[in-house]
Amino acid sequence: LASYALSSATGFNGIVNKDNWFESFGPLGADRRHILSVSGVIQLPRRFQASFISTISSKGPFSATISAVDFNGDGTNGDVLPGSRVNQLNRGLGRGDLERLVADLNRSLAGKTTLRGQVIPQITLPSSYQFGDARFSQDLRLSRTFKVQDWCEMVVLGEVFNLFNVANLAGYSGNLRETAGFGQPTSRVQQVFGSGGPRAFQLGARFSF
Repeated sequence: LASYALSSATGFNGIVNKDNWFESFGPLGADRRHILSVSGVIQLPRRFQASFISTISSKGPFSATISAVDFNGDGTNGDVLPGSRVNQLNRGLGRGDLERLVADLNRSLAGKTTLRGQVIPQITLPSSYQFGDARFSQDLRLSRTFKVQDWCEMVVLGEVFNLFNVANLAGYSGNLRETAGFGQPTSRVQQVFGSGGPRAFQLGARFSF
């Protein structure tokens, strides 16, 4: 079985502008535009059964912010980079657009003060950065059925999640003020015996009657 989804998840991303509560409306952090899943079950001799599921999804949306700066004067700090919106990177804006907006800020705003007297900093992009990470996981199961009685059987199974231990990095910082940390991962996708996290194994048994 193979399935593909061209998806879009939009909604309210919290209040980023007290003077315009709906300014943050747009792609949600969990939005994954392209999702592909391939799965199958193989019947083997001696009552063995093998099954698998492969899942691939594209990068989520990303925001570039500048901490301790209130560009719109609403009383809150950490506004998005002028010229961009919440979660607009990877959703209409790319790396070239970010570099252009940073250059515009450095040329026309850096060194000036906001309405609250904050000095707008000069921004330096790191040499290497990413707007998040795509996700991939290969999960396998091998099971064997044992006939206990005519009315009862037991299935013993072993499972491995993220067989190839793909990193599936997460926790990317969007704070442009911290050059060393911008666009750098700080964690892996978390899981509790599920797809995408660090490789994990599980053994189990099931009785049916």
